[in-house]
Amino acid sequence: GIVKCNNIADPNIIQNHPTRLSIPSDEQFLDPVYNFLRSACIEVFVATDENDTGGRGRGTQAIGQVGLRCVHCKHIQRNRRANQALSYPSRTTNIFESVRNYQRIHLEACEYIPSEFKTKYRELVSQSYRKIHLKYIKVYFAEAACEIGMVQTPNGLFFGAPPNTSGKPSEKLLAIMKIAENPTASEHKQLRDLIFPKVDDRLVNSKFSHIASLNTRQVIAKCRQERAVFVYPSDFPIISDFRFVLFHQFLPCRPPKSALSRRRTKPDKWDTLSGLYCKHCAKAHPGERYLRGMYFPLDLESLCDSSLPCNLQCHIMTCQYVPFATKETLDELQRLAAEHGVITKRNAKKTFLQQLWKRMANYYPAPGKGGEGVS
Repeated sequence: GIVKCNNIADPNIIQNHPTRLSIPSDEQFLDPVYNFLRSACIEVFVATDENDTGGRGRGTQAIGQVGLRCVHCKHIQRNRRANQALSYPSRTTNIFESVRNYQRIHLEACEYIPSEFKTKYRELVSQSYRKIHLKYIKVYFAEAACEIGMVQTPNGLFFGAPPNTSGKPSEKLLAIMKIAENPTASEHKQLRDLIFPKVDDRLVNSKFSHIASLNTRQVIAKCRQERAVFVYPSDFPIISDFRFVLFHQFLPCRPPKSALSRRRTKPDKWDTLSGLYCKHCAKAHPGERYLRGMYFPLDLESLCDSSLPCNLQCHIMTCQYVPFATKETLDELQRLAAEHGVITKRNAKKTFLQQLWKRMANYYPAPGKGGEGVS
């Protein structure tokens, strides 16, 4: 779907934006295959209410967001187009991937691309060209997008910067081209550091304490110091700050029989299974059962469902008993992840949820056995 967004500086940009990725320096730097794709096959467009056609990309598209689509089947109904006909790159560094997906998946499969275009493409790919390391081509694609006025925002790509109309590459783009020609030259070291900055592993792992506000740092530190039932200190290095703080807000609770109403069979761990109960609601209503703020994932699949953390977050952000500082922290951590384009690593998330499920599934002692739940 399409949503409204305030990232566009000038409404006229929607009508006057470039419609191709190609720029004058392409012929000098890129091989004929990439030139052909960028100039003749792929169209640059901006999302409007009229052209809401869906496509690959993170999240919902906003009015004015930049997308890439096949020139030849753009007028065809969505369900009749071949895969990868359209995409919304979320960052300039993803443009190269979108073009490659078009090339690998869509180009030969699209029945609306004229045969002469496909014949020309096959002729181009059958020839040999000088080799340029892929990382330089990717960064060239990204910087070339800036040359035509694209800007990167937390909500995707938009046209909002003045394009380079000089006909010559900018200083940064020229530096990329020079380094690609001679990557090992010592005089290019500073330029390489500028173009390929060192990755901050803390940001990659969704750790934001070093750039977050004082309030957020204090909330995270408090969570690390306080004992929690389901989140352990050993979890902190491997999960995001957001997930660590979020699950710190929940206590164990026995699921009611009504939680089985939608299931045909009782879960294997029913007698020992714990649910999740907002600790702030529990403190405000001691001894009361089955109130708002209780959640009962009955198996690992339910725990891993993307709707659960959304529901937990929604409760915490709207619960009248949750301290404002905690709400501010979760909001800031989510915003920082969006601003830095950080996506939770799938393996780390899966590993944590598997551990969390073991702790929840075995929390209460089995019938006939004494003792306490896992600590």
